[in-house]
Amino acid sequence: MAPFIWNGDIRFARAVIKDLGDFSAIRSPAKCAARIGQAFSQAFSSVNIPRESFSLLPDVERLDSAGTRRVFSDGVGTCSKSILEKIWAAYAQSRVWKPTLCQIRYAGMISLDSRLHGDVLRLRPSMIKFEATSTQIEICGAGFKPLPFFLNRQLIKILEDLRVPPNAFLDLQEKAVEQLRITVSNPINAGYYLQRELVGKSARIPWLIRKLFYIGMTFSEDQFLRDTHELAVLVRLRELKYRSRIFVERGITVYGIMDETGHLKEGEIYCSVHEEKGAKVLTGVVIVTRCPALHPGDVQYVSAIDVPQDSPLRSVHNCVVFSSKGDRDLPSQLSGGDLDGDLYNIIFDDSLMPTMMSKPADYPIMPPINIGREVVRSDMTDFFVQFMENDQLGRLSTLHQTLADQRPDGVFDPDCIRLAEMCSTAVDFSKTGIPVDLSGMPKSSNVRPDFQAPGPRVLIENAIKIEDIDAGDEEDDEDPEESAPGTKYYESPKVLGRLYRAIDEQDFFTAIQRQSQASTSQPHTSLAVRVWDYVKHKAALIQYQHYLDFAREVKDAYEDNMCSTMREYSSHPIHFASEVEVFAGTLIGKNGAQSKRQRESSKSMKDKHDRDVAYTVQCILQGEEQEFSKEEALARSMACLDVAVHERRTFKRFGRLVSFTWVAAAVCLKEVEKFAGI
Repeated sequence: MAPFIWNGDIRFARAVIKDLGDFSAIRSPAKCAARIGQAFSQAFSSVNIPRESFSLLPDVERLDSAGTRRVFSDGVGTCSKSILEKIWAAYAQSRVWKPTLCQIRYAGMISLDSRLHGDVLRLRPSMIKFEATSTQIEICGAGFKPLPFFLNRQLIKILEDLRVPPNAFLDLQEKAVEQLRITVSNPINAGYYLQRELVGKSARIPWLIRKLFYIGMTFSEDQFLRDTHELAVLVRLRELKYRSRIFVERGITVYGIMDETGHLKEGEIYCSVHEEKGAKVLTGVVIVTRCPALHPGDVQYVSAIDVPQDSPLRSVHNCVVFSSKGDRDLPSQLSGGDLDGDLYNIIFDDSLMPTMMSKPADYPIMPPINIGREVVRSDMTDFFVQFMENDQLGRLSTLHQTLADQRPDGVFDPDCIRLAEMCSTAVDFSKTGIPVDLSGMPKSSNVRPDFQAPGPRVLIENAIKIEDIDAGDEEDDEDPEESAPGTKYYESPKVLGRLYRAIDEQDFFTAIQRQSQASTSQPHTSLAVRVWDYVKHKAALIQYQHYLDFAREVKDAYEDNMCSTMREYSSHPIHFASEVEVFAGTLIGKNGAQSKRQRESSKSMKDKHDRDVAYTVQCILQGEEQEFSKEEALARSMACLDVAVHERRTFKRFGRLVSFTWVAAAVCLKEVEKFAGI
């Protein structure tokens, strides 16, 4: 961290870390770096809690039949309703939804215990990572509503080998593809699709598309808006084809907590879901799992039950409550989970229910490396370099996927079981400082299944048979998301191969483009001009000309930011990201599958552009420093739309930019709606 000035004093990294808390008791460089790094993770709000409100609650722990210490309450505490009310008041999203559990930085999860009165916050020893200097708690997440559940390749392979029929996955994928086709059928579907995918949210594009339809216009008449929508559809289609990321309607993703009442028996869970459709309690046999899942035992059956009306568990919702009883806690059986903020998948789709189960893995707990003294900065920097040199998780996961497809026993093959354990060690490397020992890594050949091909232009050799593949030496420097020279691909007969081949990108887009063109007329006047004519008609009495110079400044600032983003996220010094990619928040790979680097860059790019758009919208509505009256927002937005439609400039390297037109149009139409009372 570079030194900076704060309240007239120069601040160095050491002083900043000292203000966070006392890390001197931590003897592991990896763990110390992880604890300090938590301070710089995203938090949505913070709440001051009086010191006297804190109390210590003992962990629920016991020895299992093998003598291993099991902590059932690892990372979870409780709080009273009045503490939650303080969090609701500070958390903007709580104005609509009132979460009954929150994830707090440094500690883990806290959940409502309706039996507590007054200001009470009870933490457990497993939650206290170091001695903090402040009693302020920072909220990193909350159980507002259940998150959607998506299958992935790792989980699909496990379920296939647990004898879930292939058609269950093929039917779900076909349904997902059909949902994408439906988004093209009319603008209302398209608008709601973009809203779900958070495309153009800061620019109000989903609302704009629906608004255009209501006033007799169609967004697909404009090339840029049509390209934005098609890009959003392409991204989802490629996630289906290259990652098998399939939405499951009868499945949810939620935080996990422990049953504080002792009501639940071993193998039972309580899960109450509150969302727009209403409230429901899951009952019956369901599947619970957690990502990443590699071992066949990472998927387990449990009994979801209801609890008595007077049970304190009735006060918590949008989470899964695990039993505190039994020989071993269930979260640790699901790829080594705990309750400090891990998300769990609950599946209650009958078509995905396995007909067999496997015992969960039980890997030995690896204690972090202890250097026997206080950790200093050089220890942490040395570990960071070591981590970069020895991080093998991607390589191991890809090899696991390859061998699971090639071996007759799939994920039950001894080499796959060994790789699952190695992946577990690799996942914990960042906290334990112990790298995975690659000497036991199974050998593989340069032959892969077709669904691992990076794009549709790769030759699939039908003559290759799985039973003829011989293990050989794998390239040590192989990137798991790139094809090494000489890599060959065969047509996989397993369900992942069938899912991959069931989607033809070219056929899909040819069909939806034909459908879009058939449903769209081609008027002589551009859509942007017709929107401007509509605005002038509805707000004919509004004088806006005195804001034209202001509008030009706003437009120039927006387009300068757009050019900067296109340049910053380019994959090549002269091949910049396109305006559509920036606007839609996604970088498209040349071959089809997005690499991990592209996914991370896309997220960063989207966050940056969303901030730029939000700033632009604020300037139009109230000015850069909120110096303008909201009563003049319509006039300013009209000036911006006028300039956007009639004064487009062309950049030498980037061409003509058009997205500001639709940012201004969305603001303007919203202000016209308020003005006209429609």
